[in-house]
Amino acid sequence: MISFEKMYITISESLGIYTKDQLYELFTTKEHGLPISGHRAAIIQSRVFFFCVVFAVLVPAWSIIDLLFLPSALWGGLLTIRAVSGIVFAILAWLSRRQPTMKLARLLLAGMLAVTPIFYLASGYWIEGYPLTSQEQIIAGLYGLLPFVMVAGLTLFPLTLFEFLAYAVPLFLVTLVSAFPGSEAEIPQAVSTMWLLILILGVALFSSLTQLRYMLSQVSRASYDVLTGMLTRRAGIEVLDLQFRLASMGGGSMSILYFDLDNFKAVNDTYGHDTGDKVLKTASEQICNCVRKGDSVIRWGGEEFVVVLPTADPREANEVVSRIMTAGVGERPEGGPVTASIGVAEVQEDNVNDWKAQIELADHRMYSAKTSGRARSIGVDGNAILWAEGSQAQAVNK
Repeated sequence: MISFEKMYITISESLGIYTKDQLYELFTTKEHGLPISGHRAAIIQSRVFFFCVVFAVLVPAWSIIDLLFLPSALWGGLLTIRAVSGIVFAILAWLSRRQPTMKLARLLLAGMLAVTPIFYLASGYWIEGYPLTSQEQIIAGLYGLLPFVMVAGLTLFPLTLFEFLAYAVPLFLVTLVSAFPGSEAEIPQAVSTMWLLILILGVALFSSLTQLRYMLSQVSRASYDVLTGMLTRRAGIEVLDLQFRLASMGGGSMSILYFDLDNFKAVNDTYGHDTGDKVLKTASEQICNCVRKGDSVIRWGGEEFVVVLPTADPREANEVVSRIMTAGVGERPEGGPVTASIGVAEVQEDNVNDWKAQIELADHRMYSAKTSGRARSIGVDGNAILWAEGSQAQAVNK
């Protein structure tokens, strides 16, 4: 039992895993945020593009080798198979230049990995019907390496465990079926083939998970504010741009809440920056706890926060504001609740042309809330929601 624990610790440390959350992130994408998903999609699509361009050229070009070393009767059929495969690779390379998304990245990778087994089975079926000399069998035997090439290619993609298995298992089954011994004499060769494939799969899995762990740590470091745990402004801009485009193209809703903590400078000036940091941290935790799972919270700068609410119309945005006000965002060092001035803007109701205009409009309404007495939110309709003195938020007309 002790040796098992030591082995687990060694493997975990080699992958950079020190918490259960980090381990869970390697199994599934459920805890991956938009910055991580976007970065991973971009990397997967760029590498699919590279592979597909290379294969689109090399697969048809290999027909020259077929012509030189295989029977001429085989050449026409193999050329057709290679030409079709080359065209498919070229199409996949063209599609991989589109705007990166995880859905598209997964489909492109699946398509790329599917071409090789189909090519492998088709070419094997075509070659099987012809008697070959020993030299010709050596060249034909190179076709049997194709599944190994694809499995080895998985080492270059940052995939979760479930994603890796979804791609690797079909390749494994295709190889298993093709290598299944037809006679007792073929059993040693079949066993060695599958053992080699399993070994390569293990190396590929370790490499893929290591890449993913490194990417998660780097993107997290670059995308999340150390103090508050919120998205940084740079990462938040990517989220804003994506969500705005999705809302604009689909005609859906997307609201923004612009927060500015009231009288925060007085906290820093009177009690010091350490106390101010504690106020910021508590406020950020409370805001994050009150928003929906698909919402994004950004530290825009200093004591200013931006909350992105995909699919939320003005009414739903005001509900989020009321929920945050009711829960509160902490207490001031001298006593009394921490409050904020909030501005709300929504894509469709405000008819804005880009996310920058939406941010500016929410910022303007936040400034109106601040000049109107602070501790309130100004919504799209111009009405104000006052910060709760007790446990209820009150809506009033401006």
